Amino acid sequence: MKTLTKLILAAVLMISVADAKTVIMTPSGSTSAGPVPVVQAERSNKEVTVWVNTRSGVYHCPASRWYGNTKQGRFMGECEARADGYRPAYGNPCGSDCN
Repeated sequence: MKTLTKLILAAVLMISVADAKTVIMTPSGSTSAGPVPVVQAERSNKEVTVWVNTRSGVYHCPASRWYGNTKQGRFMGECEARADGYRPAYGNPCGSDCN
């Protein structure tokens, strides 16, 4: 019971710290309280590997029931599958950055 209480307390403290403003040390040695600027990373082109059922012309996303489990098919990138004329299962694409 004590361990559970400690875990809950630690979680509350982590949330509180995450919401607090950050103190920034300036070159002159003084401190400045304020939010830390967020630098957005350049968006990378991600491509999800899908399972294409070559018989039906439908592709399946990872963790779906039919991913890699149809009699006829092969793995390929989602963008490649779309370019080859395959469509997503149930109309739900997997989330690749296809341009």
